[in-house]
Amino acid sequence: MRKKRRDFQKLGLRLTNWISEPSNQIVLVLFVFLLGMVPLIWWFERAGGNELFHTIGDALWWLIVTIPTVGYGDIVPRTVFGRLLGVVVIVFGVAFYAILSGQIVSFLIDKKLKERRGLAVVRVKNHILILGVNGYLEKFLTVLPEFMGERAMSVVLVNDMSEDEFLEVKNKFPHLMIRFVFGDYTKEAVLKRAGVENAIHAFILADNFHHRSLDDADDRTIMATLSLKALQPELPVSAEVIKIEKASAIKRAGVENVIFNGAFSPTLLSAALVSPAVPLFFQDLVANYESPRLTIVGIEPQFVGKPFREYFLAMREKHKLLVVGLYRTEKELSIEDMLSGNDAIDEFIRSKLRGEDTEETKYHVNINPPDDYILSSEDTYAFVIR
Repeated sequence: MRKKRRDFQKLGLRLTNWISEPSNQIVLVLFVFLLGMVPLIWWFERAGGNELFHTIGDALWWLIVTIPTVGYGDIVPRTVFGRLLGVVVIVFGVAFYAILSGQIVSFLIDKKLKERRGLAVVRVKNHILILGVNGYLEKFLTVLPEFMGERAMSVVLVNDMSEDEFLEVKNKFPHLMIRFVFGDYTKEAVLKRAGVENAIHAFILADNFHHRSLDDADDRTIMATLSLKALQPELPVSAEVIKIEKASAIKRAGVENVIFNGAFSPTLLSAALVSPAVPLFFQDLVANYESPRLTIVGIEPQFVGKPFREYFLAMREKHKLLVVGLYRTEKELSIEDMLSGNDAIDEFIRSKLRGEDTEETKYHVNINPPDDYILSSEDTYAFVIR
């Protein structure tokens, strides 16, 4: 009962605000005035014997087609007073139609501008929230579709970008349905405009936009998480963390997936869409500093000329190591290789380049080679998981 009363109060307040606008007052007065013409035209035409105005509904139909000057001609006034009222309806009807059309166009334009500036309420469902901005935002948006699969999702950015900055980001990712909400993402009112109640996942980036210091990024993450959980307790939240000592506090605030800020954070954050176990796997694989799981070992000479499958099985059986890739080094031609002669020109070039390291080494990583790949002497190391 109280909820209904509050809804009626909100409706009454909105109606009062609408009527307080001068242009709306003009529209309302014209509408009431034109509507008042219906019984008058019906009475005059019926009294004058015009059978076309059989019911008051016929008079209303005549008014509707006359206001925009359509005039189908199926119902027309025949009395003098009826035609005079018709002239009045046409004059004031055109004014009513013009003002109303202008208001509709103005509303649509204003709504579009608000959306571009991030001031409108986002009305989407099953979308992803990305709170904050840092240098990895575009990389994150690049990686994110890989973990979405075939699902078409809307992405809502919540930050304090300008309109031009948002459009620059949006135009780089035309395949994503990106929307924008401007404001402080730690505030519940801003998150409500972003449709947090209907979101399926929230990502909080370590925000350093507009030269904002990263020192308080973790504190902003905690505040944003508390606001998110207050509005939607079941919403999964993943967040970047700057300081290791803040990780436990961020988890207590409600963040399920804590990713330390770095070059791999966009991938690890996006992987949380599939399962929280995915970023945990990557972190254990590459960020376990006490006992590294991913390392490299030298390839023993006896495997040169042998297929990769044989090397893979031998490493698995003898050393309990899982080979996931090969590391090859290739040396470019040195200046001595190109200057094989002993003439004066070659000697001059050698004298100019003497003491400089002109030999360049290229590195190639071959992840998960095919079973029949033949190891060569240039395959010097293997990537293995302990």
